[in-house]
Amino acid sequence: MHDAPTMALIVRQDLALSTGKIAAQCAHAAVEVVRAARRTRLLERWRAGGSRKIVLAAEDLAALRELHASIPSACHAHLVTDAGRTEIPAGTVTVLGLLGPRRTMDTLVRHLSTL
Repeated sequence: MHDAPTMALIVRQDLALSTGKIAAQCAHAAVEVVRAARRTRLLERWRAGGSRKIVLAAEDLAALRELHASIPSACHAHLVTDAGRTEIPAGTVTVLGLLGPRRTMDTLVRHLSTL
């Protein structure tokens, strides 16, 4: 379905995370966004439409917070804060996970590059 909802996982680039760390942080974001959207028609449509996901890059924390502040109510979001057990200090915000209608998401993240 070309109009199915989209999940976007937006990773901070200024942290220079390893590939494994990025994967783990994106997984945390995806799980929490699905939990936030549970029992909604949006989540049902996302799953029925193939569970489209895109991974994008944000320059830094300011860019991530700016995007988070602009999320419309039609979307679900989660900011991942790291526990500090491996590469980065505890409390570091690493990834923003979003789930929303495809057109809304495409407009919201069109300025970001793919990771």
